[in-house]
Amino acid sequence: MTKHMRYARMIVFLIAGAVLTYYLLSLSGSVRSTVSNIFSALRKADLRWVGVSLTLFAVTQLIRAWRWQALSWGHRIELKQSLPLTSVHVGLGHLLPVRLSDVALVGLFRKYAALPVGNGAATVLLAKIMDVIAMGFIVACSFIAGLSGPVVYVAATASLAGILSLFFLPFILSILAKPVKALFGERKLTACLTEMIEATEITKERKRKVSIAMGLSIAGWAVKLFMFFALLRSVGVTGLPMWQIFTASAIADLTMALPVHGLLSLGTVEAGWVAGFALTGISGMLPGGLTVIEAGFGVHLLWLSMAVLLMLGGVAALLISGRKGAI
Repeated sequence: MTKHMRYARMIVFLIAGAVLTYYLLSLSGSVRSTVSNIFSALRKADLRWVGVSLTLFAVTQLIRAWRWQALSWGHRIELKQSLPLTSVHVGLGHLLPVRLSDVALVGLFRKYAALPVGNGAATVLLAKIMDVIAMGFIVACSFIAGLSGPVVYVAATASLAGILSLFFLPFILSILAKPVKALFGERKLTACLTEMIEATEITKERKRKVSIAMGLSIAGWAVKLFMFFALLRSVGVTGLPMWQIFTASAIADLTMALPVHGLLSLGTVEAGWVAGFALTGISGMLPGGLTVIEAGFGVHLLWLSMAVLLMLGGVAALLISGRKGAI
């Protein structure tokens, strides 16, 4: 993809995000009234539940930081580096469009932890696959607890596909490397792919670390979904079954992982939120006086604020600790 094509795609998603945001805001009536209700809910937010949400969000980032340590084969990353890098990555994921934060994370790994580009890319790729597995597992369990339906099978299939891809990843990348090498020859891109193939090979020595990383992925997702429960409580939404909150929150978060969102992820996250609640049979007004869309925007803005706050803390920690020499 050329630079002009990348810019064009970014502009398309920025415009699409703005259009989708306006459309969702207009569904509940006038845009002005919906925006007023959202900010009214934010002004009245229960700070105790906001504090619980922030604590849970920080815990998820700590768990992800431990996972980066488990996945960085042969290139030790200390917690004082992996934790702020995680906070910066998560914050950028909320701010930047089309998953540019993942590209930034590979660069940050190289700059601050001396992790080669190929290994960094492989680490990010493995983490994404584990997220799909963990999310599918938790959503399937929550659906089984609350309702039977086709989404259970979709979640179970996603988990199975993730597990299989985890073990077949070196084979998939090796097939991809052949046409890349034929087109570009022995260049930096080919060298990075070779590093990725080596880094994703799950040997006997790495099986324990892979298992630990997978367990951390499930734990991190469980804590994060409880964070969404706390955020809903903070804006006054109570009485919803946990399985419905988990399902809607997981689908909303999934939109963050897809390279389709615009600036601040506005619009796409809320669309995932609405779709998630629709799958559980909920639409329109929620307990507490907010519509699904109003609650979605309110939760998203609080979530975004927490991500930026923790990101600023991560930036400060990186500036204080300095960096390792890149290799």
